[in-house]
Amino acid sequence: MALMPTGPVPAEFESRALFKSQDLEVILLSMPEGRRMLDHRVDGEITLQCLKGCVQVISQAVDRARPRPKARLAEGELLYLQRGEPHQLLAVVASVVLLTIALPEK
Repeated sequence: MALMPTGPVPAEFESRALFKSQDLEVILLSMPEGRRMLDHRVDGEITLQCLKGCVQVISQAVDRARPRPKARLAEGELLYLQRGEPHQLLAVVASVVLLTIALPEK
């Protein structure tokens, strides 16, 4: 399965589920330059891996009142976020991000 789009990143935001099981979900995000995913949280632990471009991540640890410093993920970089950690993404340039969610046991 090819992860990278052939040609430029699509002009519209795209979210494509690549795999989902009881314990794991893998999603490919294509984000045009300037596209923002507003503050949200996920029930599982997650990793964000920038495959193309550059994204800015703003997050806040679950046990802290203040946000963490902004992180920039360039191509090939990976970031881990705790279960339930509020976060948002901003595509600094057109970007492709691989999102992996370890789903909690029910």
